[in-house]
Amino acid sequence: MADVDPDEIPGTQRRKHRHDLGHEDHGPKLAAGTTRGIQTLIGLWIALTLVLVVYVLVDASRPRSPTPQPAPAAEVR
Repeated sequence: MADVDPDEIPGTQRRKHRHDLGHEDHGPKLAAGTTRGIQTLIGLWIALTLVLVVYVLVDASRPRSPTPQPAPAAEVR
């Protein structure tokens, strides 16, 4: 048997949930903007971290030019 809420009348159309109507999850609309701002910052952080990792990998795989060795000291007699 289907689970029926006590405030619903059997045989009638079920009411849509607030998520189905496009309403926010919880809290005022200001909180939704703050959440979006935080998500944007986290996304930016992740993207910049990936860019840094790629830069480090490319830099580490680049061949290094040989370092010049100092000339041997001339012998004085």
